[in-house]
Amino acid sequence: DSWQYVTHTNISSGLKMAAAALDYPSCKGIPIDRIDTHSLRCGGANALALSGYSDRQIQKMGRWRSATFLEYIKESLFEFSAGMSSSMKRNFNFVNVEGGVFQDITAVTLNSAYKPN
Repeated sequence: DSWQYVTHTNISSGLKMAAAALDYPSCKGIPIDRIDTHSLRCGGANALALSGYSDRQIQKMGRWRSATFLEYIKESLFEFSAGMSSSMKRNFNFVNVEGGVFQDITAVTLNSAYKPN
């Protein structure tokens, strides 16, 4: 039996090839040499944080013995959220598609008062 194992080098090479194919240096500003298997741990911690998992759960799932993972989350979430508030204040044209009727309801929505239930 000849067994083939997936190694750190295999995963690292695959990540770098994928990042190059997706043109990360130009599109994301991330140099290929900064992408490695550690990116998966950092990305995983961030995905868990964004999904609402507690710091303790993230620490356990990532098998961190210290609070180092918090640095990854803070740094990456800061980069992730850069410009988000500016984007959120954009006006959108909302369309009512209920019953197959297409009409722009932006003006009605903006001019109506909020009435909580």
